[in-house]
Amino acid sequence: MLGSRCRIVVLGTSLAFAAWGGVASAAPRTSTYDAFNTPGYSVSNYEAKWSNPYGPLELAGAGTRDFANKRLNVRAPQFSVGADFSVFDHLKYIGTSDQVFPAPKTGSVEFTATMTASTPGTVDDLTVNGVFGGPGAWQDPLDPPTGFDDAAHRVLQGQQAGVVLNMIDFCTGQLFDWFLSQDTAFTLIERLPSNVTGNTSNPNCPGATHVGRDEMYTQIIDEFKVKPGVAHTVSIRFNRKPSGASVDYFLDGRKVSHADHIGVPLDVQGVPYSGIYPSLGRGEEIGEQISSFTIGHGLFSLLDVFPFQHPEAAELSVSIPVGTGDPATAGNARLFGQGAVGSWDNFTVTTDG
Repeated sequence: MLGSRCRIVVLGTSLAFAAWGGVASAAPRTSTYDAFNTPGYSVSNYEAKWSNPYGPLELAGAGTRDFANKRLNVRAPQFSVGADFSVFDHLKYIGTSDQVFPAPKTGSVEFTATMTASTPGTVDDLTVNGVFGGPGAWQDPLDPPTGFDDAAHRVLQGQQAGVVLNMIDFCTGQLFDWFLSQDTAFTLIERLPSNVTGNTSNPNCPGATHVGRDEMYTQIIDEFKVKPGVAHTVSIRFNRKPSGASVDYFLDGRKVSHADHIGVPLDVQGVPYSGIYPSLGRGEEIGEQISSFTIGHGLFSLLDVFPFQHPEAAELSVSIPVGTGDPATAGNARLFGQGAVGSWDNFTVTTDG
C-alpha cells in the first residue's frame, strides 16, 4: 500500500430550514472527541475516553506516554516489541475510542486529527527478506537459512515505523488508515479477517459474517512526501449514497486519496494504487453493512508480506526474525533500531446525514 494523507473529522447533525418552503435539511455538525486540553489532563482523563485493547505494548518496555503541550505524546524511538506471528508485529501502541460513531445511511462521517511524527532509525530503500514457512521458521537474523530471500520485498519508510490514525469497523473488519512518518505519508485501506477481529463471536456484531481469504485485503493507496518536523491535519471521510459507499482521505485540508466500492480490493476494481499488496480474492461490497466506526491512533510497523501468516493461505506464510534492534540486521529483522515518536491532538468527528 503506497501512502496517502489522512485527516480525521467527526461529523454530527443539526437541522436547518431551507428557504424553499420550510423543508428541513441536515447540516454537518462537528464535535470534539478529545483535545487533551483539560487543565491537569492525565492518564485518568485518557482512560475515560480511550482503551488499549491489546495491552500497553511499547509502554511495557522503553516507551513513554504523556500529555505535555496539550497533546497526546507517545514515544518509542527504538521499538522493543515484535512478533513473528499473524499481525501482532504491526501493533507497537494502539488506543481506540470508547465511543463509537454512527455512519449515516445517507451522508458521511469523518474523523480528523492533527499529528506529528518522527521515525528515527528508518532506512531508505530498505528491502526486507523473508523465508516461506510458518511463524518461527527463521529465528536468527544473523543466521539466514537457505531461501531466506525468496520473499524479499521493498518496504516504505512508513511501513518501517509510522504514526497512525485509524477509522475502524470491528464488525465488518473494514479499516481506513493514515500513516505518517519522518518525511512521507501514505493512505491505506484494508479489511481484516475474522481470525484477527473475532467479529463472528462478538455479541456487539449481530449478523457479522466470516471474513477469510477471499474477502480480506490490505492495500496502500498513495505515498507522498510531507514536510518533516511539523504538525499535519489528516482526515478520513466515509461517504454513503444510494449508489454505494466510498472513502476520501485529506491532508492539511486537501483531498489526496479516494476509493469506491468499499470491500472490493483496488486491484480487483482495476484502479491505480501503490501495488502494495495484491489481493487474494474478489472481495465483496460491504458499504451497506457498516453501521458505525471507532477512532484509533497509535504507532505501527508493517514489514510483513500479505496475508500475514493467515491460516487460509498457509502456502504464502512468510517468517521474518524478530531481532534485537541491531541496525546491522536491517533487512533481516523486524526490529533493527527503528522507532516512532508521535503526537496527536484535536480528535474531531463530523457527521453529515
